[in-house]
Amino acid sequence: MKQCMKALSGIIFVGFALNTAWLPNPAAGADTPCRYEQPDLRTATIYAANSDQKRVLYEFKRTTTRSGDSTKAVREFTTPDGLLAARETAVYEGDRLLSYELEEFQIQASATVKLSRPPKTEATISFKYVSGNNSKTNVSIESLRSDTLVSDMLAPFLASHWNDLIQGKEVKCRYVAAARAETVGFKFTKHTEATVRGKPAVVIKMSPSSFVIAALVEPLYFTMEKGGEHRVLQYDGRTTPKLKDGNKWKDLDAVTVFDWN
Repeated sequence: MKQCMKALSGIIFVGFALNTAWLPNPAAGADTPCRYEQPDLRTATIYAANSDQKRVLYEFKRTTTRSGDSTKAVREFTTPDGLLAARETAVYEGDRLLSYELEEFQIQASATVKLSRPPKTEATISFKYVSGNNSKTNVSIESLRSDTLVSDMLAPFLASHWNDLIQGKEVKCRYVAAARAETVGFKFTKHTEATVRGKPAVVIKMSPSSFVIAALVEPLYFTMEKGGEHRVLQYDGRTTPKLKDGNKWKDLDAVTVFDWN
């Protein structure tokens, strides 16, 4: 059991794009909006779980830049005193993900994920993860399946499947687990309804599709607006930066609250 838990450590590094427009965009170009481009700046605060949002652990900032039909989203996690703990970078061509990078400055580790879609051969996704602890490199490649997502794509994905989710239907995806150099199956279901900041909200549960992994990995919860654009207001669960425990860094389950004015 301990070996299995160790293998699953770091399976989820979740944060997400904060724009929620998920519209067809088959011929994206320089003048065509990318569904991941807006907002070009979004911030959030990450609190310790069970602290009633009083103990700040990290600050989150997402910025985007556009060049032609290419959009780059940079997601940075900093300590309250301004030290950069982790950074994620997602690059899109139109609405299609081209690459994803994870830099874990706390443990001196990094991951690179590249997607290839040749016109006449099978589409693939390749992984490279370099561990800072022992300098080992994990490299793998697998077939690219539909609805393969990185953390930056989660909120638009949920918004695009809102009708199914609100009706109690199950929605599935393949999630990029960069530290494991593979994708993992996850499912989303409606968990409950609530009132947040005086407005109706819906809590969406994210859990592994595999019964084996589900028995070892805690679910994640997205609190989203019930009406309007279905923006993510709060996220509870595993997040990208880690938390120091003595001389070691451990995976962090926290509460992320987004700054929507």
